[in-house]
Amino acid sequence: MGIAKIIVIVCLLLLCLFFAVKFYALKRQLRRFASEVKCRMDRKYNQPIKVDLFDEDVTKLAVVLNEHVSLQQRLAEQNIAERRELSNIVSGISHDFRTPLTAALGYLQLIEKSGELSAKNKEYLETAIEKNQYLKALSDDFFEISKLGGEAQSAAPERVNLSIFLSERLLEQYSWISENRLETTFSIEDDIIIESDVHCLERLISNLFSNAEKYAVRTLEVHLKRDGEKIVFGVYNGFEGIDEPDVSKVFEPFYRADSRSGNGSGLGLYVAKCLCDSLGYNISARIDSSRFVIEIVIK
Repeated sequence: MGIAKIIVIVCLLLLCLFFAVKFYALKRQLRRFASEVKCRMDRKYNQPIKVDLFDEDVTKLAVVLNEHVSLQQRLAEQNIAERRELSNIVSGISHDFRTPLTAALGYLQLIEKSGELSAKNKEYLETAIEKNQYLKALSDDFFEISKLGGEAQSAAPERVNLSIFLSERLLEQYSWISENRLETTFSIEDDIIIESDVHCLERLISNLFSNAEKYAVRTLEVHLKRDGEKIVFGVYNGFEGIDEPDVSKVFEPFYRADSRSGNGSGLGLYVAKCLCDSLGYNISARIDSSRFVIEIVIK
């Protein structure tokens, strides 16, 4: 009877050991599955998920995981190809649309300069020119978005003295600032050097100043400063006379603070957000008293 008990105990111990080894092997296999699925999320990694534990259910799971991941990769590649195709279509349509529109606008301006119109016809002509200018600005924004929406191009960063670069862009805004009789405050800290794609940076600053030109009332402030490890660039403008902007929506496409206004397409700040995402900057908006504030943080 004693020997029988010993045999039973040994069998139970062996059985527990077997299940413990099986459990450990199963956990190791699941960890490997998780690791390889994560690797397969990278489109450049195409190795199938491997099986170390020769178990029928584990093998079936590996087959299903391989099929699912392969399907997701195909869908991702298809999505990228469709986005690229759509971007090319929008870019082509925008370009074809801009060419005759620019020509029509030129002819309208020639008629305006001829001085051979009645007061009423001149009024009609001014309205036509205004609407054509809006359409041209809209087509320009669509063209810009189509380029941003395409496959990301390799960045070409270079050293930029942002203090000088921003000051030069500010000088280019003198005409409309003077015409609108804005009270200005410019505070630009010297010798702020960054690594950036100059073309994207110029488009970004241009979009922010273009937005301020459309909506600034009474005041315009531009600040550039160091803040510890960060660089902060801000554009502040008054917005009296229009609806208060909804800061949760200003970076959405086609959003305009004052829907009654004919100014702008509502795409400028959306493009600015896309450019910031491309450059790795953080952009935010807020209301500060009667000022609309756009701030960009460069780390």
